[in-house]
Amino acid sequence: MQKAAAFGVPDDRLGERVCLAVIPVAGQSLEGMSMLTHLDAQGLSKYDMPEYFIVMDQFPLTASGKILKRELIEWVKAGRIKPMPVRWAAQREAM
Repeated sequence: MQKAAAFGVPDDRLGERVCLAVIPVAGQSLEGMSMLTHLDAQGLSKYDMPEYFIVMDQFPLTASGKILKRELIEWVKAGRIKPMPVRWAAQREAM
């Protein structure tokens, strides 16, 4: 992964939910579940897992190169980008 940003996606019931947006390294593809599996392996709590995922070509940036998360939120509201819902379910070990 080249770059990633977590930002809030508007939600009627909770106010907002977490979306993880990523820009993959050229020639690499990413899927939501593989990203959640990676985050779990790195020790991220199931309560902190993003609930939306989107792969992007580029992020809106400030003049100094910082990601404009407010702009990403506006893009979602306007329908310019459409994050896909993902849900983490830990794999149960065989008994």
